[in-house]
Amino acid sequence: MFVIEAHTADVRLRVHAPTREALFVEAMRGLYGVMQAVPAAEARPVSRELTIDSINTTGLIVDFLNEILMRLQTSRELFTEAVFSALTDTDAVCTVTGLAPAVVEEDVKAVTYHEADVRQEPDGSWTTVLVLDI
Repeated sequence: MFVIEAHTADVRLRVHAPTREALFVEAMRGLYGVMQAVPAAEARPVSRELTIDSINTTGLIVDFLNEILMRLQTSRELFTEAVFSALTDTDAVCTVTGLAPAVVEEDVKAVTYHEADVRQEPDGSWTTVLVLDI
């Protein structure tokens, strides 16, 4: 589940998921929701292998989403699924699949580290807040 919250020149995205892997996927979907990204009529399947390294889980999700954002902005690739073969506190290896080209209604410049914080809740679920620079 994700909730989009308006903010001056930014959008705050709150994400909650039952697992860390699902948190990354739901955050990706939330990013696309903000951008109102949809496949173009002529879209074809696309698949990519991603390897992301960062300093901690919070940095990892920000870096992962910025990689997803860069691929949407440069190649118009819209990923609907991410399957992780490895996901640790500092490393992610996954296969993302989806469609390209995509149509985007709203621009997001970057996923920022401002207010970013990934947490595991006492019930085992995962949450984060992400600020998107628009």
